[in-house]
Amino acid sequence: MKMSLFMDMEFGMSEPTPLKAAEPFSSATDKSCLEALRSEMSLGFLFTSPYCEALELVLSRCMEKRWLLLLWRQGAWASLKNPQAHADGVCLLTSVLLHNQLVTRGVIWALSQWLNSPSGNLQLTATAFFAELMKDPPVMEKKFLESVLGVLVEKSQHGIGAVRQMAVRGLGNAVRGAPKEVHKHKAAILEVLQRGLENTTCPVVAAESMLALAEVVRKLKAEGLGSAFKDIARSTKMFLEAEPDVLRFSAFSLYAVLASSASGKRSFFTREVWETWVSLLLHLRDPDPEVSNVCRTTLYVCAPFLVLERVQESIVTSIGLSAAQLQYEVCHCLVRDAPAMLEKLHSIARSRRLENGQALHPAAVAVLGDILEKTRGLSGSWQQPE
Repeated sequence: MKMSLFMDMEFGMSEPTPLKAAEPFSSATDKSCLEALRSEMSLGFLFTSPYCEALELVLSRCMEKRWLLLLWRQGAWASLKNPQAHADGVCLLTSVLLHNQLVTRGVIWALSQWLNSPSGNLQLTATAFFAELMKDPPVMEKKFLESVLGVLVEKSQHGIGAVRQMAVRGLGNAVRGAPKEVHKHKAAILEVLQRGLENTTCPVVAAESMLALAEVVRKLKAEGLGSAFKDIARSTKMFLEAEPDVLRFSAFSLYAVLASSASGKRSFFTREVWETWVSLLLHLRDPDPEVSNVCRTTLYVCAPFLVLERVQESIVTSIGLSAAQLQYEVCHCLVRDAPAMLEKLHSIARSRRLENGQALHPAAVAVLGDILEKTRGLSGSWQQPE
């Protein structure tokens, strides 16, 4: 029963369709909701209030209450009606439908008709749907994965930024849902994702590209990426001081995966870490909590690439220390073992730029000033600040 109800609704959405509903809506309320749904579709708008009410009505008959509660708690219905959050709402809804085995061949067919719709709204919805589908595709539809992968590659060049973002997300999700297809087409996928890093006019696309690259790097490792590994590492470090929080978060996330996958490129990545250690140190106190958390993880996995054993030990054994305490501890090690590195911090503080010429994030400038002030005149009897 639960599948037929949802299939009826989805096939009602597709225009034209030769298929009839296997079990038509019986109540006047159901029929009015379906008519409202069709009206919204004909106008090219999606997931406005009448549509969401109709969809919620049908799903209330199809799913356990705990899933409906999850959608409500995570604001799925509000997201679907919000143009800025719509795509994420579609992804959340699709994930829940997949868990409930409600994504049928009919649903997939209906959404596929929107991929080339004149309406950008429908294209966005369909792309977000297939992006989430690639994470955990139904077994019976695995033979279509290569075609979906091709569509996502094509949509990565769409004129609408949100569509490009969802396409890139889908390519990242495909690493888990379609690993064989990703390996087969890794050159094309890497080209798309690396090109996404060049899209500085649309930060969310660049950020999503880095998160997708993290999935690819985690799967293929340095050996499987070849020369692309070095290109990705060099591109990623340019976002560690980016102004938008979303770019810094994605950059530190990808950099951590690069570090953990660099066994075959150890000498190269050691040189890279010696260029990025200042950013890794300063953003432990990033103004965005999510960025500071992922930065700490990144610094931890990058520690083995730092030649100074005491610095490595300070980082690896830093459990229980606050971000500020860890920063002061590292600087104490520099005073004792690498005064030239400490002098580098002073030089960067004066110019507010890294050695590669990249400007420090304003918050990093303030943190650096605080570190240097509190570590002024350090000696062997230095005491860790509270």
